[in-house]
Amino acid sequence: MIIKNSHFNVLIGLNSFILFFILFEKSIQIPAFLQVFGRMHPLLLHFPIVLLILSWLLYLFRRPLEKEIPNVNRFINLIFYVSALTIAITAIFGLLLSKEGGFEGEAYLWHKYSGVGLSFLTLGLIAFIRFNISSKNRLLFTVGINLSFILLLIVGHFGATLTHGEDFVFAPMREKKSTELNIENAMVFEDAVLPILQAKCAGCHNADKAKGGLILTDSSSILKGGENGKVFTAGNALTSLMIERILMDIDNEHRMPPKGKPQLSIDEVSLLRSWIQSGGKFDVPLSAFREQDTLFQSVKAVYGFEGAEKYDFSPANEEKIAELNTPYRIINSLDQGSPALDVNFYGKDFYTKESLSELLPIAEQIVSLNLSSMPVSKEDLQTLKKFKNLRILNLNNTQLSNDNLSQIDDLKNLKSLSLIGTQIKLDGLNKIVALPSIRKLYVWNTAIQPKELEQIRKENPKINIDAGVPQDDNQKLALTAPKITPNRSFFQNKTLVSLSHPIPGVSLRYTLDGSDPDSSGAQIYKSSITIDKNALLRVKADKEGWLKSPEVRQNFYIAIFKPERINLETKPHQQYKARKGESFFDLESGSDNNADGRWLGFQGSDMSTILSFDKPVKMDTIALSIKQDYNQHIYPPESIEIWAGLDSLNLKLLKKVNLTLEKPDKIKNRRIIACDIPHQEVSFIRLKTKPYAKIPEGFPGNGNLPWLFVDEIILK
Repeated sequence: MIIKNSHFNVLIGLNSFILFFILFEKSIQIPAFLQVFGRMHPLLLHFPIVLLILSWLLYLFRRPLEKEIPNVNRFINLIFYVSALTIAITAIFGLLLSKEGGFEGEAYLWHKYSGVGLSFLTLGLIAFIRFNISSKNRLLFTVGINLSFILLLIVGHFGATLTHGEDFVFAPMREKKSTELNIENAMVFEDAVLPILQAKCAGCHNADKAKGGLILTDSSSILKGGENGKVFTAGNALTSLMIERILMDIDNEHRMPPKGKPQLSIDEVSLLRSWIQSGGKFDVPLSAFREQDTLFQSVKAVYGFEGAEKYDFSPANEEKIAELNTPYRIINSLDQGSPALDVNFYGKDFYTKESLSELLPIAEQIVSLNLSSMPVSKEDLQTLKKFKNLRILNLNNTQLSNDNLSQIDDLKNLKSLSLIGTQIKLDGLNKIVALPSIRKLYVWNTAIQPKELEQIRKENPKINIDAGVPQDDNQKLALTAPKITPNRSFFQNKTLVSLSHPIPGVSLRYTLDGSDPDSSGAQIYKSSITIDKNALLRVKADKEGWLKSPEVRQNFYIAIFKPERINLETKPHQQYKARKGESFFDLESGSDNNADGRWLGFQGSDMSTILSFDKPVKMDTIALSIKQDYNQHIYPPESIEIWAGLDSLNLKLLKKVNLTLEKPDKIKNRRIIACDIPHQEVSFIRLKTKPYAKIPEGFPGNGNLPWLFVDEIILK
């Protein structure tokens, strides 16, 4: 290409405009139609990058190419001119974009002025070509085009910093730090909330690029808010701007993060919501929250904990675990995918001298054992010595005394021991604190005196010794909530339920028909309760001299049948796959934590599963246990179809249920959707749910894909 005056004059005009803009930018106002061009800057900038690199490479290898292509220099001139032209246009669009605000800091200034400098430099190099400057100065052109390439790298680097955050390019090469948190030392904001904001929000809300005047990289800037006011309202997540923007339709221009940027996971959204709901404080440790709190569970789901050990022993035999599992001895995995087991005993009337020793085949895998209120004998304590990997032991309200505490000296890995309501005294406590790994002790309602506790705490500062709250005789305290065990809602045939309270002498009043436990029809708990049908258990604790406890309640659902084979036709989301089809019939209730290994999560697709029986069974009800949390975009399906028959090739549609969405302020966290079908024999069932294509208008997150979370299917 021969560069003519007209070509050169276009570049002169564009660069003159750039110079004018730089000199008078404080006085320039950009009309709306020009803002559209400014927003095309991120789209256009890729063209000059490619063209300039191509022209640079062709120039470097021009001599070998001249032998093969006589007019290669004209082609190089053409490519270089077009790159200079697009660099100038891109720089102008970038200057227009900068007038929208939200750009400041060193990275912005470097990107801006290195981009302008690159445009001026390429103009100079085009002048060199246009006016046929002596070949003696060819070395100067070579230096100039190499310098333009270096300047292009600088412009691109700071542009990427503005768009994606600092160190975006080399971040994958950095040593990966563990995201697991230490429960004892972690701070909620600094260690759990801030990393999410830095990863998903700080790219547009940092000191160099503060979109909307909002910076989300430190606590003081977050409290300051932006042009639209405060980021959040402490204690009210639903009305907080941050949560509102996160839950907007993905195509909404105000959605944060915007479409095309990495989005927050469902557990990250839950973490931010629960942090704001808890008060949005910046100086609260994670240890201040109970394990059952939504915030605690959300942190666990997103990060995991250092305390969640990586065990080096192999998993126990699943068939053996199933054989040892009974309604009175529940064995669960400590965490999804972990070989460690958690064992809980219920109903002291069903505890025998063999109950503990029967667990010896899986003793290596048991790390958590709950023997609360069981008639534990000296022989049982001898048996405990063989549970070498035990980390957590609950002996509340047992007949444990100083005389038999020496039986557990061999538990070198024991970290937490609960001795509430036992006969332990000071001498016994001194033996316990000598265990090498012990870190937590619970000694409520024991004979240990406050002065004795104070001395032991001074001598053992690394051990957390919890003795409860001392009672003021002049002030009534409220009883804590009673405990219902097991905490699973599903059972086959019948289940035994125990009620307990850590304070001796408490009266537990309960009902099974959903009526108020304060009513005259309530019963007083004396022994394990047998439940053999659907029931709503409501319980309150009462004791003279104390205020009544808050009420606890739990639904129980009976499941009669379990299929021999379960075939999931649609795959659950990789993050929420539990044990796939087996989780539908394991009688385990999902918790508030979506990633607890009990929920199967589906998004953007039907949930379809085939259930088959070796022999025909008669049934008339199929129910689905789902989770509802509209603010996390967790919704019921739009409809459920039930196909069934004696032959898998000839299934008939028995029922189609179209569901209505409950109002957001009326929903319950768990919903059982029962579908009645004609009473008949079936060998094959196909259960299919159809989700909403998008969350309907007027509901939180409208326009987004809804989630469906299922933990159990009930057949009866």
